[in-house]
Amino acid sequence: MNSGIGFSELCLLLILALVFLTPEQMKDMLLLFRKWKGKFYRLKYDLEDSIEGIMKEKLVTKNVVEKDKESAWILKELEAYAPLESASTVAAFYPLPNEPNIVPLLEKLAKENRLLLPRTQDKGIMDFVKIKDLEKDLIMGHFHIHEPKPELPIWEGEISLFLVPGVQFSREGGRIGHGKGFYDRFLKKHPQAIKCGIAFSSQITETDLKLKPHDVPMNYIVAPHVDAPKETP
Repeated sequence: MNSGIGFSELCLLLILALVFLTPEQMKDMLLLFRKWKGKFYRLKYDLEDSIEGIMKEKLVTKNVVEKDKESAWILKELEAYAPLESASTVAAFYPLPNEPNIVPLLEKLAKENRLLLPRTQDKGIMDFVKIKDLEKDLIMGHFHIHEPKPELPIWEGEISLFLVPGVQFSREGGRIGHGKGFYDRFLKKHPQAIKCGIAFSSQITETDLKLKPHDVPMNYIVAPHVDAPKETP
């Protein structure tokens, strides 16, 4: 915001001073103005900073509340998702702060001995590992993501269902990831598996995404304001 006095306002003050004040009074007024000008502007800046801080805090709080609501909606939809109910193993993801919080679902799948989580390596390689306890079996790995401990064995069995994170999705199933290609490389190894994208409503675009040849599309998208997933024939 502009906190200075405009040219027209300054001219008006000068005219009024010339008309109503003597030279001595003008000198005293100028000294008084110089004395209080700095204090006034500092107070003005402090008030503006406080208001901006409050508005930013309210915005952050609103975003957190909305994300919590959408995460709860996603969990509820997944509870009724038939492919998830029937899958013997579910290859999911441990969410980052800007991703839907599906940790309650992960805990449930771990207790049922059905949870697989990814562990990344160099050169874009990713494997999945069976997880039985989120607290005991995970560490902070690459890119500050919770992932399986290195001593846990790689899952070599079949995977029928993937719950996939991403940066952006389209209603037609297009997905854009973080640009590392971990998921696309791994998903190509399981062409028969169901790929279900998990996202906030803000991550859904109404236009088709321009996918590259190596990008793997999703079969379903679970996100608020997007059609609920249907059972695969």
